[in-house]
Order: sequence, then structure tokens, then C-alpha cells
Amino acid sequence: MKNTTSKGFTLVEIMIVVAIIALLAAIAVPNFLRARERSQATSVLNEARMIDSAIDQWAIENNKGKNDTATAKEIANYLKAGTKLQTEFAGGGVKSPTLNGVTFTIGTVGSGKQVTITGTTAFDTNVVPATFWAQFSN
Repeated sequence: MKNTTSKGFTLVEIMIVVAIIALLAAIAVPNFLRARERSQATSVLNEARMIDSAIDQWAIENNKGKNDTATAKEIANYLKAGTKLQTEFAGGGVKSPTLNGVTFTIGTVGSGKQVTITGTTAFDTNVVPATFWAQFSN
């Protein structure tokens, strides 16, 4: 009698491997999407902080006080050159530039809200809670 062994995988072995890969994908993909949305929200929040700082710098250099309001074009010089944020603000004298679906409204100097952001409802509240935006929301 000859002893022959096959050198392939059985159908059951292949199905187990596919099931394991599917399970790993089912776990990884939602976490990846949640992390991506969280990083986009953090980016918007950081842009609001940069705008707030730019308004402060503009007010100091131009001897502006409470109740003075800058235009987007005026504070564009105080944002990092070449960035999307600076390019959008340098584009005109508008008060509420929009970037990536979020509108940044420039308020008065020294007010509690020099910058407010709207359009953050596009972010899932399970990923980015409403309190995340508290500093810059209406």
C-alpha cells in the first residue's frame, strides 16, 4: 500500500481563515472610521484656536480694543502662510469663511466668543460629543 498525502488546504481550513479575516475586518473598520472622524473634528477645533489667536495678535498689533471686529482678510496675515486656512481667509473680506464644511464666524475682540463655529453637526455625536465644541459653539 502506498501512503499518499495531499499538499493542499481543505475547504474547511480555507473557510476558517476567511471567517477569521472577516471577523478582524468587522472589528477594525468601524474603529478606523471613528478615529478618522475624531481626527477631522480635532483639526476643526485646532483651526478655531488658530483663528482665535490670530484675532488676538491682530488686535494687539493694530491697537484694537473691545467691540472691534476684524475681517477674515485682516487676520489672514496672522495665520501660517500657505495653509488652507490662511488661503481661505486671504481670499476676501468676508466675516464667516467656510473650510471643510465648517463655517468660522469672526466675533468682536475681547468677547467671550471671538470665533464661533457652525456646521459641526455633520460629526457623529457618538464620536465627537457636543461638549467637544463648547468653547467655540453658539
